[in-house]
Amino acid sequence: MKLKRILSLALSGVLAVSMLTACGGGGIGGALSDRSSAIRSELNGAQDMMNYKANDRDLKDALYTVAGTLTANQVTGGVATDAISNTVEQLTGYGDIWLGEWDASAADETATYVKVFVYNTDDEAFDTNREVAYNIAKTLEVLDLKSDLATDAGKISYSGNVGAYRTTVGSGDEAIHALVVGVAITQTVPAAE
Repeated sequence: MKLKRILSLALSGVLAVSMLTACGGGGIGGALSDRSSAIRSELNGAQDMMNYKANDRDLKDALYTVAGTLTANQVTGGVATDAISNTVEQLTGYGDIWLGEWDASAADETATYVKVFVYNTDDEAFDTNREVAYNIAKTLEVLDLKSDLATDAGKISYSGNVGAYRTTVGSGDEAIHALVVGVAITQTVPAAE
């Protein structure tokens, strides 16, 4: 776990230095804005599957990294491209959330899964945190994490975390304001007795 953390920090540092160089000293720090708490609040109001928190440092670090290098063709208006998703999965060590009914009957260990979303907030369909949160909630409702199938008849529980960064891709008339959101779900399997 420490090696992944060191790799993540090193990659973040390299990207930050390269962005500083490319931006003539402006840096990505000023270009990225943490929206994790606002999105968490709206997502909790948009669904009742679970109560999300916004305190997963690994998730937020990974999202910061991908938001800082986002390109215009990666702004999808929903589920992120494979390149973005795979990067977040690699940096966090989390698995991919499969978007279908969650079957936990074969789960034998506690694990965390992630799904990443990227929205163009200049698009009036996604220009508020509430619209983004409702789109995410609608996408994730197929998991049905309160069902007997997902909980293995009440034996398995779930907790969630959210991270989000607002960024600007490009400049001038070509600039796109984007929101990168990650949702991590931890499936807790009690130890065998």
